[in-house]
Amino acid sequence: MPEASGSEYHIQIMGIKTWLTKKFFNWYFSIKPPEQVRYYKHKSKERAKLVHNKDGTLEMAIEGEKYHFPGFPRGHVLMGSLASLKQTMKQTVFNELSKVIPDMVPEEQMCPFVKEIYRVMTLIENAEITPDMKSEMHNMKKILCFFLQEDDSYRFRVQWILERLNMKKIKLSKADKYYFRAKWFKVEHDIYDY
Repeated sequence: MPEASGSEYHIQIMGIKTWLTKKFFNWYFSIKPPEQVRYYKHKSKERAKLVHNKDGTLEMAIEGEKYHFPGFPRGHVLMGSLASLKQTMKQTVFNELSKVIPDMVPEEQMCPFVKEIYRVMTLIENAEITPDMKSEMHNMKKILCFFLQEDDSYRFRVQWILERLNMKKIKLSKADKYYFRAKWFKVEHDIYDY
């Protein structure tokens, strides 16, 4: 049997570490499942109080929930008269546009920035639970990577914006993850099979 090279050995070790990590978290989460919103599990509506934070941001204190909900989604905007327009725009942009995009450059030939966007969008696609959201994320990845790869003017602008972001403000908090699980998304998919 031939000996593994240094890089092959490193890949094997990383594979074992990943497998052991998933095994541990699958066992741990079978005993203590990740926290998730209560109102979503019971399909009930709960009262919420708008909270104005000192830094000017808005949150909602939802009765019976462990964390405040970050932000203040305005239901009348998403569920009211604009709902059909929003749905039509999503379908037109993601579904229809993805059908007319010409052949994309293969992932391995993309520039490093677009390749990284492609990689992360693939993670999002794989973490989606419902087939329609998987499809939407796939189409979004295809469209976004196509335009960023082919239009370097926008690509450089997007890179300029992203390198100035404060990652501490972007990282998901415990409250974000708490509510994100209720959006049919496997937040811990990289460490836990569910």
